[in-house]
Amino acid sequence: MNMRRFNKFGNNKVYVVPGSDHHFRTEHDARYYCEINGVDFSSVEKYDSTKEFRRWQELRALELAGEISELRRQVEFELIPAKYERAHIRDKVMRLWFVMPGRDTSRQTFPTRRKAEAYCKENGLPYRTVDSVTYAEPVYKDVCIEQNAVYTADFVYKDGNGTEIVEDTKSEATRKEPDYVLRRKLMLHVHGIRIKET
Repeated sequence: MNMRRFNKFGNNKVYVVPGSDHHFRTEHDARYYCEINGVDFSSVEKYDSTKEFRRWQELRALELAGEISELRRQVEFELIPAKYERAHIRDKVMRLWFVMPGRDTSRQTFPTRRKAEAYCKENGLPYRTVDSVTYAEPVYKDVCIEQNAVYTADFVYKDGNGTEIVEDTKSEATRKEPDYVLRRKLMLHVHGIRIKET
């Protein structure tokens, strides 16, 4: 048995080329088919198990029969938003131009040399009174310190009563995974959604 065909829970993965009846059990086979037939591999539908793929086919049939509506796959729900921190990333060197004050004037500052010289021309001052100083201006940026946490539902659809159903195809092993259990609880806590397990 080629164990590369299975994930850690022993499930067969399924790769489906859209618009065709071709299904593959390995990414390698799916990529090869796409390459020789000029199909973009990014369009290939990926299922974590044969059970998930069959459930998708069942749901599509129910939608065609009008029993459910708005069927979607791989829908993300945000559970915990990303966290950002204001951080000093660098210092930007800035230059400030000024005209040395005369007896009866105060020092004038300008963002560019051209504006400082224009001021001198307007006020009959020599250009040698123009000078500049450099200084460091800190630059800050919001830096992500923790990525957001999401739950990706296998299927989302509305039943005959218009109620939105969030469904996940799980085996006995995967429904006990600590990561999934935590996300299932967060879905109920954050969004008030109970996941339907099939």
